[in-house]
Amino acid sequence: MKISTFFDIYTPVHETKDPGQISLGLIDNGVDAEVITVSKKELVNYHPKFGVVEKSLSELYDDAFWLENGSEAIIGYPLQGGFYSQLIEKMKAGGKKVLLKLDDDGRIAYPLQRRSHRVPLRERLTAKDIVSDLYWRLPFKSFKRRKHANFTAEAIRQMEFSDAVIIESPDALANLDYFLAAWGRVDLISKTHFIPNPVTPEFVEGEIGKKGNIAVAHGRWEDYRVKNTGLMVETVIAFLKQRQDFKFIIFGSGTDQVKNLLNSAPQHVRDRIDVRGYIEHRNVKDIVSNAKLLFVPSRWESFSIASAEALCSGCSIVGTPAEALRYLSMQGFSGTIAATFDKEAILAALVQDATKWDNGYYDPQKIAAFWRPKLDRKTIAKSIENLVKTT
Repeated sequence: MKISTFFDIYTPVHETKDPGQISLGLIDNGVDAEVITVSKKELVNYHPKFGVVEKSLSELYDDAFWLENGSEAIIGYPLQGGFYSQLIEKMKAGGKKVLLKLDDDGRIAYPLQRRSHRVPLRERLTAKDIVSDLYWRLPFKSFKRRKHANFTAEAIRQMEFSDAVIIESPDALANLDYFLAAWGRVDLISKTHFIPNPVTPEFVEGEIGKKGNIAVAHGRWEDYRVKNTGLMVETVIAFLKQRQDFKFIIFGSGTDQVKNLLNSAPQHVRDRIDVRGYIEHRNVKDIVSNAKLLFVPSRWESFSIASAEALCSGCSIVGTPAEALRYLSMQGFSGTIAATFDKEAILAALVQDATKWDNGYYDPQKIAAFWRPKLDRKTIAKSIENLVKTT
């Protein structure tokens, strides 16, 4: 069997994320795998264990390419910035099964509120955002349906042409099914499936360090709206004022902005915050292995690989009530989720999670033992292989 992954924006950085790890998991399980993508300079001299097929968009829209490709199934990530349903038709015409991988929280469109509305309006004072908020507040459902009609039609066409639809958390699946029912497509719900994203083997197989009073936050901090950078810094400062026995390690891209935001913190707080900038993926394990908790203040996440890696390292996670984080906290077994996206709620979750560690509620070995088999790339790949066989 050969299963290929189509991801038009694939670059080497995606090898440690789900597009690459699923392909490697398939290979681990004895399945032939490759990645199909649009040609780009980043892939010059890139030679992973799986094959990489580079084509232009025009070549990918050519019927001959999919007829000649030897894959039984395509794991298809939605084409970025284009109508993907036409390309799925080409795949199907070439005799392929298509597993549409949404990489999403299921908030496709009405009747679910757009995730961007989780960003306070004061942080996005543009005419477009103001109009969007106004439309959402209006009581007339017909206005909202009309506004989302074109986007919805394309999303539903993609699902119609696909053999199965994969989404990354149970709550995201519930959102997706609600969306389909609200638009009169209950018939498509039988195609939808929850399969989480995998983590790399070093997190599944590595030793768990001695846990100290260390909390970690890492992400793309320049992505201010999504990663909630400002609130992250405010909450970390407030937490460290309460818990003087804890220290925070903050790393990732965009940490210059984090440092600027920390300038107003008291010196005794700044002394316990270690801002390290970008860290290579292979070195992340060394940090989270000795930490107790990972702080994820994101306003939305499709899955949160960072959280999955931390759990496999015996950490708990503390986060907002985003769909994926609710799943990964496992109702308090492996984390604490804030009641709302407000600073006070998130601070309360951080303090509560630290208290759970104080009281011996968490066992790092048990957290890791629970999550490692679920998030092992071989497990995820097997779920996809079974889906191909049964659709």
